[in-house]
Amino acid sequence: MPPHKASAAPSSHDKSYEPVLMLMRARVLHQGGQYDEAKSLYKKVLKKSPSNFQALHFLGLAEYQSGHFDAGIRSIKRALIEDPKSAQAQSDLGSVLNAAGRYDESLIACDKAIALDPTLAFGHANRGNVLITLGRFDDALVSLDKALELLPTHADTWNDRGNALHKLGRYDEALVSYEKAIAFDPQHDVACINRATTLKELKRFDEALACYDRALQIGKRPMEAGIARADLLLQMRNVEAALATCTALLKIEPGSVPALTVLGNCMATLGDADTATALHSRALVLQPDYEPAISSRIFSMDFCSDADFASQQAARASWWQHVGARLYKAYAAPFANDRDPDRRLVVGYVSADFRQHSAAFSFRPILEHHDRSKVEVICYSGVVLPDMATKAFETIADKWRDTSQWTDARLAETIRADKVDILVDLSGHSAGNRLRVFARKPAPVQVTAWGHATGTGLPVIDYLLADPVAIPKEVRPHYAEAIYDLPSIVIIEPPPAGLHSPELPFDRNGYLTYGSLNRISKLSDAAIAVWARIVTGNPTSRLILKDHQIDDPAVRQTLLEKFAAHGIVAERITLLGSTSRQQHLQTLREIDLGLDPFPQAGGVSTWEALHMGVPVVSKLGNTVASRVGSAILSAAGLPEFIATDEDRYVAIALAPDHDKLRAIRRGLPAFIVERCGPVAYTRAVEDAYRTMWHRWCATPADAKAMPPGKR
Repeated sequence: MPPHKASAAPSSHDKSYEPVLMLMRARVLHQGGQYDEAKSLYKKVLKKSPSNFQALHFLGLAEYQSGHFDAGIRSIKRALIEDPKSAQAQSDLGSVLNAAGRYDESLIACDKAIALDPTLAFGHANRGNVLITLGRFDDALVSLDKALELLPTHADTWNDRGNALHKLGRYDEALVSYEKAIAFDPQHDVACINRATTLKELKRFDEALACYDRALQIGKRPMEAGIARADLLLQMRNVEAALATCTALLKIEPGSVPALTVLGNCMATLGDADTATALHSRALVLQPDYEPAISSRIFSMDFCSDADFASQQAARASWWQHVGARLYKAYAAPFANDRDPDRRLVVGYVSADFRQHSAAFSFRPILEHHDRSKVEVICYSGVVLPDMATKAFETIADKWRDTSQWTDARLAETIRADKVDILVDLSGHSAGNRLRVFARKPAPVQVTAWGHATGTGLPVIDYLLADPVAIPKEVRPHYAEAIYDLPSIVIIEPPPAGLHSPELPFDRNGYLTYGSLNRISKLSDAAIAVWARIVTGNPTSRLILKDHQIDDPAVRQTLLEKFAAHGIVAERITLLGSTSRQQHLQTLREIDLGLDPFPQAGGVSTWEALHMGVPVVSKLGNTVASRVGSAILSAAGLPEFIATDEDRYVAIALAPDHDKLRAIRRGLPAFIVERCGPVAYTRAVEDAYRTMWHRWCATPADAKAMPPGKR
């Protein structure tokens, strides 16, 4: 038999292997992340073998991984026509549909995959991911736990489980899941980032920083990890490091919306509100619906010299347009509350500041002095780390709900179940707010007051508690809420007995001491320039500034440099940082005359000074934040300390009547208690609630309750 010789041309039998070889080559390229090359080969396979299930399936995955979701869905669906019993293809279809935002279809695909193969771990895991997206976190945990039962070493599933637990506020359990993910995959940077975010929620900042640094070392997502790190550094009062991180990130990606937002927050902390607002506005040009930038811009605008009522309320309306309106549309419903206009009211207070915080001093006296025969008080507390003040609030409340780890859905459902009649927001757009819950309209009457009472922009918050000085009648059409006037937009509880001293510091020092105990971020360049004029005009005077931000060396240095630019040497300024509450108030015993910053004036800090017998010079501005100091002075009977321009501000501060300062020092605290004391003020608040309730009782029973005139 003659020896076998190789044929010069491939036989038809040999050609049949070409699609197989191309498919193998495509898989190698695909697994190496070369998606375009892999897709090209998959398509060549399909030209030769149009019904090739694997080519269709893998092409769909490659399209998905390239960001072409619709093409990926079409290809995987074609694959399922060829093999409708492929559980893996159904599961992958679920992943692509989820990424495309087609959540209901995604859930159906995952359910089909599990029905085809109940032991397919990825089917359960994908189903859990879809349920997280849909906000069904408890259901998601069931699916993820099943996936881990089938494949206990899969790091991604442990990470997803941590995400579900985090969303449920079960932070300690979430940490365990993230740690499992990292144990099974030490290079899992997403789990490191998520673990850091959870630690941040628990105020375990040093551990969180270490996790972000670990994610940066892994290096897969430098922007995401870096932005989170910068935000954390800002919370840790390390502004210099936060600035450096943001600057480095923007060199990598100049158009990074999150980096621009955090950089703006850094500038706001340093007192440069105009630059902060410009950065936030730039971020919103790039991404108009980026909620952190919307909220940050709202907050930074309160410090801007050129802001007015119209522009500030327009910024708040943007939050409603991009965030709140869709929540109202999805969740608002008629109420089942008893419409008896004169029965005992259930009033719910929502805040993350039921703790040792300046805002708490403004609303604690109202909660303490409510007439419990007329009002039942429920506190919905978002405090993550309770302190002694939290315990005091808990004893004040008729019912206490620790909502710090609750989802918006759970909180809204509980408010409805508690049959709250009047729900009061105590945060506005400040940190820890639950405006997303208020947007759902869980209570018939909703009010915003005291904590950050500058307007929310939410037409489903019916009332804003204020006064005619803080919000003049001519600007009220700019507000989403109806304005309800009280004797003062805000009060505080009187300081503890024994702290007030009737002695004027000038009488023992021989020189006048000015002072401000406001946040350093309120000290605008314009205010510093005016204060420098005052200190220069009174060459023996001294200035005391106190705020926790002064603990940050970068803030301290920036502040001294700003005064030095106006010729004020450091020796004439006393800078004080964090202290106890008692020491904070005792600082006022060293001050003859308070200086209110502008454009954002003091609120609680102004009342603290007045209660200690220290009058405050304040400049009347064009926003609530710039008028609150003047509103408080008016309520306290000291209108002569209100200036309408900078020259008048300087004149009042430079030439105070020392005899009048002595008289004010002695008599003002008692006068305030009589005129704006907690008992009388709380009665006015209760009268306001009753009026609001009567108005609501007169509305149609099936209304979703938009405020009068706002429909």
